[in-house]
Amino acid sequence: MTIKVNIFGAEFVSKRVVTLEPVSASLRDVLFTLQRQTEGPWNWVMKDSLRPVEGCVILVNGRSIRSLENLETEIHDGDEITFTVFVSGG
Repeated sequence: MTIKVNIFGAEFVSKRVVTLEPVSASLRDVLFTLQRQTEGPWNWVMKDSLRPVEGCVILVNGRSIRSLENLETEIHDGDEITFTVFVSGG
């Protein structure tokens, strides 16, 4: 499975295409594989529990995983996973 992984933070921006072979297509297994088998800045924004660090949100194809199926969201070849910081204002 080839996916795009983006990280947008206050101090860095990263956009990469990675190829993984997770156990299943669930976001949980994709993140586990990403974290354990590849080097990258995603380890700065993701805890060992696969949850984002405080102040970050995970998006799949531009939608928050909270509006999807959280870590059980199914990931497909070509999907885009984005880690970004919360933005608020008025």
